[in-house]
Order: sequence, then structure tokens, then C-alpha cells
Amino acid sequence: MRLRSCFGAVVLVALCGSTMACGNPPPKPPRVTVVQPVTASGASRVIQGKTAGPGADMSNMDLTKEDLSDLDLTGANFSGSTFNKAYLSRAILIDANFTGADVGGSNMYRANLTGANLTNASFLGINGEEAIFTGAKIEGTSFSYAHLLRAVFDEGVFEKADFSGATMPDGTPGKP
Repeated sequence: MRLRSCFGAVVLVALCGSTMACGNPPPKPPRVTVVQPVTASGASRVIQGKTAGPGADMSNMDLTKEDLSDLDLTGANFSGSTFNKAYLSRAILIDANFTGADVGGSNMYRANLTGANLTNASFLGINGEEAIFTGAKIEGTSFSYAHLLRAVFDEGVFEKADFSGATMPDGTPGKP
């Protein structure tokens, strides 16, 4: 009797498109992975009357709590600027100049600082998770209490800057 009711259900499935007639749940749809957005080359925004984009001169500015996320700031000059609690997630900061800047408490998740000049800058307590610092000049830079999980640095640079209290790229604590 069960076989006949299922056979009838197969006919119903063919007509109606439902597999619930035999008590079987429909198959689950495949899990879709969300792709992270990629910062567009040349992406810019006007901040305090200046265009924040490739090659911008934003030196000695107070950029506290400004949102520079997803911008292309390749070669920008931020020397002497203050970024306290600013948003720089996914920003392209290749070859940018942060000499003497205070970036403390900012969110730099997945920011690309390849070749940037970070000399004597303060990155105290930043979220630099998955950020890229390859080729960056970090002499005299403070990364104290920064969260740098899975961040990318050149080998041998950890003696050139202060990483005390930081979460290092491999998840271990920084040495005082």
C-alpha cells in the first residue's frame, strides 16, 4: 500500500513539482558565500573640503572619527594628522605617508599599507586585523595594544617598532 501511495506521489511530483507527498523534505539550497567588497581603484570622497583620494595632501588634519573606508588613498600624505577612532577599513593606503601621525583607536580592518611610511606614528589600539604592512617603514612606530590578528608584515620588522600588549598576527601577545 505504501508503494502505491508513493507511486501516486511521483505522478503528483511530476505534475506539481513537490516532493512533500511522500514525507521527504525538499533538499536544502546550497550555502552561498558572501564576497567581501573590493575597494575600487580611484575611489575618493570629499572630507573637510578636500578630496580624499589618490595622492591627496591631508597632512596636519584632524580626521578624528572620519570615514575613509573603501577609499583609494594611494600615495596620500597624512603626516602629522590625527585619526583617533577613524574608519579606514579596506582603504588602499599603498605608499601613503603617515610620518608622525596619530591613528590611535582607528579601525583599519583589511587596509592595505604596502610601502607606507609609518615612521614615528602611533597606531595605539588600532584594529589592524588582516591589514597588509609589507614594505612599510615602521621605525619608531607604536602598535601598542593593537589587534593585528592575521595582519601581514615583512619578516624581522618586529624589533623596529613597539608591539607591547598587541595581539600579534599569529594570535600571540606582543612582548613588552
